[in-house]
Amino acid sequence: MTVNEGEPLRLYRKALRYAESDPEVFLGAARRAAESILLDIALREAVGSKPTLEYLLTALSAKNLVPPKVALAVRTIQNYGNYGSHAQDASTEEISADDVQPCLTALTQLAAWYGQTSASLAEDAVRHDLLGHQRRTGTTRLADSTLIVVKAVLLGCGLEAALARRNHRVAPVQLPWSDHLVRDVSTRLLDLAVYNEQRVDRLLQAERDVHEQVVTVGRVGHSMGGRNFYLLAARGGRWDGATAQEFLADPAGAQIAVPKQSDMFGNLLSALSTDEAGLADRGVTVLDVPHHLGLELFHLNRDVLAVGGQNLRMHAQEHDGYFELLNSDMLPPPIRARLRSAAANVLIANRSWLAELDLHPADLHRELMRSFHECGSDDETYEGIVRDLVTHASFPPETLAESRERLVRHVLFESYRWGRP
Repeated sequence: MTVNEGEPLRLYRKALRYAESDPEVFLGAARRAAESILLDIALREAVGSKPTLEYLLTALSAKNLVPPKVALAVRTIQNYGNYGSHAQDASTEEISADDVQPCLTALTQLAAWYGQTSASLAEDAVRHDLLGHQRRTGTTRLADSTLIVVKAVLLGCGLEAALARRNHRVAPVQLPWSDHLVRDVSTRLLDLAVYNEQRVDRLLQAERDVHEQVVTVGRVGHSMGGRNFYLLAARGGRWDGATAQEFLADPAGAQIAVPKQSDMFGNLLSALSTDEAGLADRGVTVLDVPHHLGLELFHLNRDVLAVGGQNLRMHAQEHDGYFELLNSDMLPPPIRARLRSAAANVLIANRSWLAELDLHPADLHRELMRSFHECGSDDETYEGIVRDLVTHASFPPETLAESRERLVRHVLFESYRWGRP
């Protein structure tokens, strides 16, 4: 499965770009984005319908494929789309950016639900395919990734060569970064995966099957060296001119855009030393946004704050209109240490797979890490990995090739001290 944001999210991002510059055009674009989202769900679920918003919503709702709250958001988009088309016929009617705020909010709610739903459907399809194929002797199923930090480990640790010496070939399987990876290793749908150490430890403690079948092979580094948290703000917005200390002392009224089903949300809670209920008590609102959303989210609200991945961070650094209101370096040492711990990643394996290859976890870890560290000291190998990551890692669709390479080199240096700063 290749990570691709697809036509629905492309239309969503396009609609956001018109929210301030041309609100009337935005309303039409929002309706087209909503139609595209519902059509994609209908096609994935084999639901027959005419490709119009009304028919799609009716057909999907009848099969309980659209939650009531999401259906309400679609109705809001539909009503505003109708209003926009009528307003364009009346020369005296003018729509402002403020007028379309409810439609903006509804569209983002729909896109967030779609991002989670489409990822789940794609994930289910991959697992169904794996279950339908009999495991071949001498084949190791490895969880592949388009995340720079993880893919670098997979490219550089020499796993294919290590297993070839044991008459095994690697079969990479593209699956999203989630707790399901650990469960897939426990059921032997996968044999190996790289995942967040804290999340693995929690699952080992909480789920019996995981505890019995999964073993931690060893740590493989820290994402961005543990300095991967930041809170992005827009120039000219509410927080322009505020210091990190002022924000931490009184964050009331802040709206923070972050994918809630992600380690980014966990980092936010850790940075603010609170939980989700504590955020609400301090007057902070969380906007659950899709993982792939970029700087367009500031069209939703210039006052919003964003917690995102390194793609968004690098994109913002290339524009004068954004700044980091808060990041890891601005936090007290105990919180920095907590964030660094939360950024550690480990290689995990299925116990039966290790037994079949007569491998001890510590021995395998030493062998792989020896190869991995050699990659960082060999210029030719390092440059080859950079090229591979620029080609195969995930980036926002509008990112230029030179920006991708700059991001790859930056992430590799911060995470593994490869190359130069």
